[in-house]
Amino acid sequence: MGLYRDLLKRIDELSYGFPKSFLGADILLIKKIFSEQDAKDFLLMGKRYETAEEYAEKNGFTIEEAKEKLDRMANRGLIFRRHRERGDEYGQFPFVMGFLEWQGSRSGEGKSWLYYTAMYMATSRWGKRMTQTMPFYRTIPQHPGMVKGSVIKPYDDIEAMLDKHTRFAVGHCVCRMMDRSIPGNKCNHPIETCIETDDYATYYIETGIGREITKEEALAILREGEKDGRIIQATNSQEGENFCSCCGCGCGMLRMRSMFPGPANSIWSNHYCEIDYDKCISCGKCVSRCPFGYIKQEKKAKTPNCKGKLSRRVEIKTDDCLGCGLCVSTCPTQAMSLRQKPEEDLYTPPPTYDDAMEIWEATTKKDYNKFK
Repeated sequence: MGLYRDLLKRIDELSYGFPKSFLGADILLIKKIFSEQDAKDFLLMGKRYETAEEYAEKNGFTIEEAKEKLDRMANRGLIFRRHRERGDEYGQFPFVMGFLEWQGSRSGEGKSWLYYTAMYMATSRWGKRMTQTMPFYRTIPQHPGMVKGSVIKPYDDIEAMLDKHTRFAVGHCVCRMMDRSIPGNKCNHPIETCIETDDYATYYIETGIGREITKEEALAILREGEKDGRIIQATNSQEGENFCSCCGCGCGMLRMRSMFPGPANSIWSNHYCEIDYDKCISCGKCVSRCPFGYIKQEKKAKTPNCKGKLSRRVEIKTDDCLGCGLCVSTCPTQAMSLRQKPEEDLYTPPPTYDDAMEIWEATTKKDYNKFK
């Protein structure tokens, strides 16, 4: 048990960490994912990237032994591997985005880890941590042209963000996999929707977690969600190394956002939806279109619409609005549009996912007692 306790402590030092479950689901989940040998080899690593040569020298292995250990963990979705001029580099990654998503490479070992993940999420303060600091995801408008009155930032433009990358892969959405492991849950959206780029795409392809696709295919997968109520979310970085097509019924991140309102909500998006009441006919299509219930309609007709008829006025909770644009694309009179927040309220994400992880680690350490 001491070995796994040490492993839990190490993982809790990465990114958002891995806070305790009050029912012990944390250690049950970790034992499902890490063997004892995995745990021992993982704990011998540093927290940042290292080569097999560095790992060998530090721990007294031959280079061949070190590479076998590191590649075994990488191929099992426990650590990250990327290729550099000095050789392959290996890094410890957090629970999310990290070894949780990478369990797709273990298809032959059963899916019981999904059940334990759901149990862990429900019995720990992981979601509380995520919503009280910088959010993991940012919501990106479906189309840059939906934003009126200002020039959209390059890190809020899905096409510009995809253009930064040269290799793409798609894998299964672990949130929907987890959702479908629990009887009674009803998310029926497509499951192959998580887009990885460059180093992450190579890792997904090499380990069998995902398959290679083109940039055009990646954009098509993300844009397809506009038809059935999914929104585009990107890793909280300017590079946007990961993109997903998220829904209100299956996305764990968005569920936690609703369950644990906090400072993270205000910087989840740089946009919000606005209604032009001179065009609105109060048809209510936007109400049913919003996956999160942020658009409401009066129960009784008592407000004149643009045609002068009494109607049920539509209102938007702009403080919660994710600025996804689903309601904009549905509005029959073009009364809905996206607006960029005032310049002083705009959020600039960190340059890369590695930079974001350092911010999360620093924040979690600073407020550890609050988040544990």
